[in-house]
Amino acid sequence: MRVLKNILGQLHVYVVWLILSAVLWGFVFNFVTDAPAEKKLVLFAEVEQCEDQALSARLEEGKPDGIRLVQAHSFNYVLFDEAGLLNADLYIVGAESVGDYRDSFAPLDLTRLNTEGLTLLELDGKPCGIRVWDGQTGSAGAYLGYGAGEYYLFIGANSVHAGRKDCAAYWMIDELLKLP
Repeated sequence: MRVLKNILGQLHVYVVWLILSAVLWGFVFNFVTDAPAEKKLVLFAEVEQCEDQALSARLEEGKPDGIRLVQAHSFNYVLFDEAGLLNADLYIVGAESVGDYRDSFAPLDLTRLNTEGLTLLELDGKPCGIRVWDGQTGSAGAYLGYGAGEYYLFIGANSVHAGRKDCAAYWMIDELLKLP
């Protein structure tokens, strides 16, 4: 009885240690499984449903040299990683939301893309978006639950993979456009 009373008297200490341990192991897990921006490609999609793990795994199959990790997330993931959204490499956004995120998009380098058969969206007179969903069909529909209307794929203005470090973002665009 005395031992039980002693344990219960120190319960608050055990709870604090449990919380601190969980935070520490969460940090360690994130450190081990994540990669710096130069070594990963990140896609954020403003869609109703995103099979993020399946899409990430599919895109990782043929990733270019120097890329260690490919991540796909819906915009709902932003609740946990707002900085990640601002520094993403690619975005898929519904046509009605393009104006809301305009500052996050960079113009496309058309010399790095085969534009045959693509519908491009111009912003400020420059090609910035590629239509990936026309309301009924398009790219990556097996992984992304698009809503009604058109959706466009954009390169992030802060992406290091759009020509500053390498052109891996254009590789990812090609891969996304191939997906059913």
